[in-house]
Amino acid sequence: MEIVKAEMKLYDACRKVLNDASDRTILSAIFLLSRTRQALDGRKGAAGEEQIYNTMLEQADMEKVTNPFLSSEDFIYNYRIFEDIEVIDWEFLLAIEDPKMSGAVHIPSEIFKMMEERFQPDTNQVLIAEGQKFAPFLKKTIDRYSHCQYVITAQEELYAAILKEVFTDSANVVVEQANVYTYEFLQQKFDLILALPAFGTRSLVDETTKFICREYEMVALENLLLHLSPDGQLAIIMPAKITFAGAQIRELRNFIQEMYCLEEISELPNGAFRTTGIKTYLLCISTGHTEDVMIKRYDFDSDKKMVLRDESFVVASELVEQGDWNLDKLFARQDEEWKHFMERGSRIRLREVAQVFRGKSISHKRSTGNVGVINISQIGEYNIDYDGLEYIDETERKLTNYLLQDGDVLLPARGTTTRVAVFEEQDYPCIASSNIVIIRPQKDLLSSVYLKMFLDSPLGGKILASAQQGATVVNLSYKDLQEIEIPFPPIEKQNELAAEYEKELQIYTESMKQAEDRWQTVVKKLQSEL
Repeated sequence: MEIVKAEMKLYDACRKVLNDASDRTILSAIFLLSRTRQALDGRKGAAGEEQIYNTMLEQADMEKVTNPFLSSEDFIYNYRIFEDIEVIDWEFLLAIEDPKMSGAVHIPSEIFKMMEERFQPDTNQVLIAEGQKFAPFLKKTIDRYSHCQYVITAQEELYAAILKEVFTDSANVVVEQANVYTYEFLQQKFDLILALPAFGTRSLVDETTKFICREYEMVALENLLLHLSPDGQLAIIMPAKITFAGAQIRELRNFIQEMYCLEEISELPNGAFRTTGIKTYLLCISTGHTEDVMIKRYDFDSDKKMVLRDESFVVASELVEQGDWNLDKLFARQDEEWKHFMERGSRIRLREVAQVFRGKSISHKRSTGNVGVINISQIGEYNIDYDGLEYIDETERKLTNYLLQDGDVLLPARGTTTRVAVFEEQDYPCIASSNIVIIRPQKDLLSSVYLKMFLDSPLGGKILASAQQGATVVNLSYKDLQEIEIPFPPIEKQNELAAEYEKELQIYTESMKQAEDRWQTVVKKLQSEL
């Protein structure tokens, strides 16, 4: 406990001197303090302040670590504090990085335990990719499975250097500065690989010809699979889009199903990683061929402990038939509602009977103009609030690809709830904002009102949820939305259902208005008698 207190004292002193710098900058400072003391310990005689400071500059150049100290006085002040600390718990310092300040992501203990279960008695060669993300569990795990040989990688020089400090006395651990997003980043093969790759970043990997996808997390997944031994396993945390997205990500899923053994897909609770709102999954993949796949859903209980909510398995043919790894759909296939949907008639992908696209990005809107702009706030449960529209002044010719047509179905692309409304043509042209997804049915094949009815249904809500990328906030991709399946009865049947819906909705709306008018009249009457 005293070691931790001393380290926190040093940590806070560095933060104060460095003007509330980021945690990564503070790590750099403490690392240079340590390196300076190590260098001076090998020299004879007491060192003066100038020699101490110059030694630090030499170490910064040698280790390729940027000097964070603004002056020699700042450095010497912290060096005097550091002199009183005999031992540094480097893994502790990695673990206390503040994600909000440094962008660091660390794996939660309960999720790490799930990954740790992949250790087997015959596991020998282990790779822990971007090892700093697994603090503070590294030393305990390596001590627990001391029969294994480990390679721990870090992309940044600072993290690699600190990890070497952590394992300076561990003969079975090699720390490599290596980039898991680069082809052939290592030459070895491993019996077990643990990984928490970067996700949520908008940047793309440059090596376009080496990998199926360019997203960092997808590159890491494919790249690490290439480093499995003949009996190897990979346990990796991935964002939700690996389970349902199309295009190249679909190709990657197919590649994994055909060339490897997909063992487990586990949906992690919303907010499992507090640094991001992205929904995450634990994938377990081994060498071999996909046969039975375990599917699990975890949630938090009232004490914020992770508990298993649902568990089942699917066979490879079901994944092929479904075309993705979406757990909502996989679990739904096993309930009565989904079975009824699958058995009751024909189905079709939305893109085959409708055009799906995003609205237009508008920077300046006003209360008047010649073109109405529908925002998320105007999409109601049943209708669109045309009286609340904002406007822009623009020639229709410049908006041709975005002008709404009668019968377009509108959904929020972002937000906390999903509402579906059908656009009715107005006396003036209208467009939707970029936060709205537009579905334009082929009128001879798909009824707009019928589509709204289905998307509003419990099953439709599940299918919409399957296309969402966010965990607690809706993030609906129009590209993924066009891949969903909908029931597809003949257009005559659709129109019949739609007509009855509209008739009953009108009755409901008029009844609600009459009830509201009556209520307001009664309230005013009673208030007048007070």
